Amino acid sequence: MKQITFIIYMLLFSLLLAACSGPKKTAKDKEILTEKDRYKATDMFSKALLKKELGELDQALTLLNEALAVNPEDPAVLYEKARILQAKGRNDEALVPAREAMKLDPENKWYKVLYADVARMNEQYKEYISVYENLVKEYPTDLSFLHELAYGYNYIGEYRKSIEMYDKIEEAAGMSEPLTKQKVLLYDKIGEKEKAAEEYKRLIELNPSEPRYYALYAEYCSKNNWNDKAIWAYEKIEELNPEDPYVHISLADFYKKNGDEEKSFEELKIGLSNPELDLNTKINLLITYYSGELNETQKEQALELSRILKKTHPDKPLADTFFATMLYENGEYQKARDIFKRILDENVQNYAIWEQLLFCDLYLEDNEGLLTDSEEAIDFFPNYPLPYFFAGISSFQLKDYVKAKAYLESGLDYVVNNKALREQFYSTLGDTYNELGDYDKSYASYEKVLEMNPENNVVLNNYAYYLSLHSVKLDKAERMAKKAVELDPYNQNNLDTYAWVLYKLEKYEEALEWIKKAYNNGGESSGVVTEHYGDILYRLGRTDEAVEFWEKALTKDNHSDLLKKKVNDKKLYE
Repeated sequence: MKQITFIIYMLLFSLLLAACSGPKKTAKDKEILTEKDRYKATDMFSKALLKKELGELDQALTLLNEALAVNPEDPAVLYEKARILQAKGRNDEALVPAREAMKLDPENKWYKVLYADVARMNEQYKEYISVYENLVKEYPTDLSFLHELAYGYNYIGEYRKSIEMYDKIEEAAGMSEPLTKQKVLLYDKIGEKEKAAEEYKRLIELNPSEPRYYALYAEYCSKNNWNDKAIWAYEKIEELNPEDPYVHISLADFYKKNGDEEKSFEELKIGLSNPELDLNTKINLLITYYSGELNETQKEQALELSRILKKTHPDKPLADTFFATMLYENGEYQKARDIFKRILDENVQNYAIWEQLLFCDLYLEDNEGLLTDSEEAIDFFPNYPLPYFFAGISSFQLKDYVKAKAYLESGLDYVVNNKALREQFYSTLGDTYNELGDYDKSYASYEKVLEMNPENNVVLNNYAYYLSLHSVKLDKAERMAKKAVELDPYNQNNLDTYAWVLYKLEKYEEALEWIKKAYNNGGESSGVVTEHYGDILYRLGRTDEAVEFWEKALTKDNHSDLLKKKVNDKKLYE
């Protein structure tokens, strides 16, 4: 290693010695360097270059400064110093040595390039542009300088001058797609859209068999509402390449932007039917195309397109998944569930599919199926909270409250950074504890929900109702029931609960007002609401009317076990 370092050092030293020897001096020299000083400066410079090659920039900078202390007007040393400062991000410090190097050796183009680059980094754009203007004059065939000047003009807003530079590049190197795109952007900036379009037409004329150039022209025309020109270009693409699926996708987008949903959908079907377009691209396209809240027509369209994907890619599980998802979105939960189960038969480790299956069970109100599938999902994904929640609510609906409690308590430990789900767990636990007669835990669970979300309408209602049933904390129950009604004033359950709390507080006239609202907002079909209506009337001394409502309640579900006795004896029992 030492041998190699020595050889590199000697080569650098000999080259620098040859370059620096002789009586050459600049116009600014104030004195002739002695031979000793010349050798010393050269030695420092060569060592600095070696340190730079080794990545030891701070030491290289120190050596360059030592060389400049001997000969402060050596442009090569100043140039290297500026480069190192630039590499270290010290652009403000690099500006002076870069400028001095350029002044001391104005014929060296690389000194000019460095100074222009550093000037740009210091936001001295006039200097940057001025240097490149001179470089372009001196080296008119150097395309890199033309490109840089075009960029510079563009950056400072001199768009026409930038176009002139690109024209010169085009004259020297010929037309190209990147160059044309750049000119189009510039014409756009100065509002000359016709000239921009003409650039794409020139590109087409250069190679009339290239579909991509027509696509560029079509897209630009579409963006500017030149619909006839856009359609002409799309038709040319179809003519050149009938199997190109992208032209139909582009046409679908074009028609959609122009409000022709029917044509857009037809083009989309053609594009998606093409097996040459890969499935992932198609699905990503559909996700973009049908983003946001979908109306019923869009849901039906998405389902039809998903059938096309399934038919075009029959062996792709992703096509099955997308088809099942669209069935789900269209409310065809049974069909979706069948497919999700088939997918899980092939790959039981796909958690996302398990979730979709569980939601299908939920919306089908198949509590036994939901419990079975939830328990199986827990076996494969024991650290995921949602299967525990579904197992809990299905057990609750099946009146197995002990099992519901076990699943809900276990699953709660896995809820992380999901406030909404945590609310649901505690809310359902509150209901479950109540059914098990553990009222303190029930109330504590509801309190946890209200700490997280004081406007949880369901919990406000349920908590108030259970307090009223047990005739405890009725003032608190009244406040919560009233708030629930304010949050959802047409909900018969909320209205009934508020009426019942008022009843428990012996505010019978107010209770009658709210039970009427509950009855008129869907409560007419509820045995509970109708029975409560009769109870309130009885307390107000309107016995005959009370019995009429009790008799109506008997014909409905969900009334109390005492209702028949009330009717028979025409007397209130609680």
